[in-house]
Amino acid sequence: MQRLIDLGVIVGSGYHVNPKSLGYRTCTYVGIKLEKGSMYKSVVAELQKIPEIVECHFTTGPYTMLTKLYACDNEHLMDLLNNKMQEIPGVVATETLISLEQSIKKEIPIRIDK
Repeated sequence: MQRLIDLGVIVGSGYHVNPKSLGYRTCTYVGIKLEKGSMYKSVVAELQKIPEIVECHFTTGPYTMLTKLYACDNEHLMDLLNNKMQEIPGVVATETLISLEQSIKKEIPIRIDK
């Protein structure tokens, strides 16, 4: 185990929180389009201030960024989108995809090459 930590394969450990037990019933992915890709760092700094956003990725394809967030209900989601995310300078459009169920969640397997 220590060898895997030393090699940077294992980077941490911890607990998984059940969002539903905290009242967050909606898991959502939001694709964000920016005015310019160079605005990425400043937009990430603003997204970091929104506690419901738990992941943010700089992506290729139709979106500049893809975020994962949790909301209590549709009203809370609408507030996050309209009054927080879409108000960030540089954000020109968002597209929301609501997760109905998480079917797979696992870590990437560790391959031991011989």
